[in-house]
Amino acid sequence: MNTLAYWQGLFPDADGNPILRFYAIFILVGALIALFLSSYRAHKDGFDWTFFGSIFLVAFPCGIVGARIWYVIAQWQDFASHPFPDIFELWNGGLAIQGGAIGGVLAGALVAFFFRKGVPLLKCTDYAVPTILVAQAVGRWGNFFNQEVFGHAVTPQSWSFLPSFITYNMQNGSLPMGNSFVTLPEGSIAAPLFLIEGVLNIAFFVLITKGLTSLLGRRYRDGDSTFAYFIAYGLVRYLMEPMRNPHFIMGGVENQRSTNMALVFLVIGAVLIFLNHLLRYLDSRHLFDKVPFLGNKVLPYLKKRAGLVLEMEVSSTEATAEDEALDLDKIRALEKRKKDEEKEE
Repeated sequence: MNTLAYWQGLFPDADGNPILRFYAIFILVGALIALFLSSYRAHKDGFDWTFFGSIFLVAFPCGIVGARIWYVIAQWQDFASHPFPDIFELWNGGLAIQGGAIGGVLAGALVAFFFRKGVPLLKCTDYAVPTILVAQAVGRWGNFFNQEVFGHAVTPQSWSFLPSFITYNMQNGSLPMGNSFVTLPEGSIAAPLFLIEGVLNIAFFVLITKGLTSLLGRRYRDGDSTFAYFIAYGLVRYLMEPMRNPHFIMGGVENQRSTNMALVFLVIGAVLIFLNHLLRYLDSRHLFDKVPFLGNKVLPYLKKRAGLVLEMEVSSTEATAEDEALDLDKIRALEKRKKDEEKEE
């Protein structure tokens, strides 16, 4: 029997169409939690609680737009035969987290670059980007209420340790699950991928924000946490894709598009961490100084506009916790001085 009717949403209009869907609620709640965590992490380093306010107002909607664009591109074979305005009908479903992460991160980084002058850009993204994992974990509960993006049919006994609220609502008997048109065999339930992925995302968030700095120690550099997010996302998706019900695999099972994209994210994250350390090392040896345009134009501009330095004021091999604290004090003082100058103008 159908035990979960929440996928229909809240506050139906005269025609019975929901005004507010649970998926939207959980996406927004997840984003707000990520905003709080980002602000808290920045506040611990002495920045104001409002540090990410304006960044969030740009990054969040850009993330939604990016998620929709990615989904439309991935499912273009479906949209090609539909009227063009269907592309904009978000209320009918269709968001891809890959595009959301890329769109939100890029938009947020651009805002930080131009409006958080004096604050190292990669330090700024390190505060915020790993918290996307928490937002994803919360957002996945929208899949539960929508009865979508679930796994293969399994026996209820294999998940008997879960609360009955979850296991009872991961099956519909002989009826289709939610609006997915997927019917599970009698006596089985859908594997709760939303819960598995949520737990993995929370675990990686803790690992990145707590374990990575401890693991790398003095070798940790600004940007490592940002780039580690892409490794975590790619690894989680790579592990989860084979567990998905084939109906929810973008592009179909045969072309492995989602699995390949997960590997791309993983590789990109690993390469960016490698380059993050390699470029800093090369800069510490002053190997860029004589490179035309790069040494006398690009790097000085980045250092001046965003505090994005390849080699910090202290040696990359001799940085200590005290050095980092002194560097942050300089950054805050510079930011305060710039604000005072702007007020005087």
